[in-house]
Amino acid sequence: MRRLVMTMAMSAFAGGTALAAAPYVGTWSSERLNCSAAADVQRQTVFTVDQSALSLPQFGCEHATFHKSATGWVVHASQCYGADPSLAEPFSRVVHMVRHGVKVRFTWPGFDSGPLARC
Repeated sequence: MRRLVMTMAMSAFAGGTALAAAPYVGTWSSERLNCSAAADVQRQTVFTVDQSALSLPQFGCEHATFHKSATGWVVHASQCYGADPSLAEPFSRVVHMVRHGVKVRFTWPGFDSGPLARC
């Protein structure tokens, strides 16, 4: 009986860590007030990262794959739609996410979000 209880406890612990969200998943903003602002303000200021998608102020991507790098993550985003009329939609983009302590910074050519805190 004791062995069964230990096996169940170890399985629950292992399963719990496997299901834990990646550290980049969440909602991020440079100003925490934006996290609870009106929807139109949030669309312009809040970065939302899912396990497989991105919603950023400039664009949103239906698909995203994340690869760990030395300083954060490289995101290969596809099926993206955004406010840039010069881009044919859907488009793809490589986004770099760099971690600075508890803050995250999103960059791609021509853009730097600056440090963002979790909402």
